[in-house]
Amino acid sequence: MAVLLLLALLAVAIPGESRAQTGNSVRLEVRLTPDTAVRGARAPVVRSENLLGDGRWLSTLRSGLPVRLHYRIEVWRSRNGWMDQLTRQVYWDVVLRHEPLLDEYTMLTIFGSRVQERRYATLDALTAALAFAYQINVSPAQQGNYYYSSTLEVSTLSDDDLEELERFLDGGTTRRGDGGLSDAMGRGATRFLLRLAGLPSLRLEARTGRFSIR
Repeated sequence: MAVLLLLALLAVAIPGESRAQTGNSVRLEVRLTPDTAVRGARAPVVRSENLLGDGRWLSTLRSGLPVRLHYRIEVWRSRNGWMDQLTRQVYWDVVLRHEPLLDEYTMLTIFGSRVQERRYATLDALTAALAFAYQINVSPAQQGNYYYSSTLEVSTLSDDDLEELERFLDGGTTRRGDGGLSDAMGRGATRFLLRLAGLPSLRLEARTGRFSIR
């Protein structure tokens, strides 16, 4: 079953939160949805905060270099007396750009077979968009005790990387309006971004508390 990505702005606190942050106040948090399912299945909700409050990333955008956010969610099974077992992982990318001639910002999201681009006329609008949370439906199916681990890597794309990214996306543009990219195209897009040059400039990790699948 395809992994569905739901965007929702968190209005209330959800139990099971773990938060990672750096001294410059860029934060990553991962929460558990409420225990409302019959078998106790709970999904992770991931959110990054205050990215643009860190002046270096805003300066990077305004200097013409895109900023890439690479998210990863790992599903871990907790086993007493044994090493915890990684059962699944999901990752997606968000690329932010500033277009000086139009004085607007774009946010490109690549997740599985989906590629979505949004434009924002103001920095406040982009900041609000970055405050949205990603709810990932990756709840384990088997009985046991589990937790989720989340990672965020923030980096910049060089001019060469940007040109290659634009060429890659231009090759898939003709298929965006016919019901979405194929699964193969989506996997290729994700692998492409993972191969981009350069080490991450910022890495944050967070994890949820344990929950049980009955």
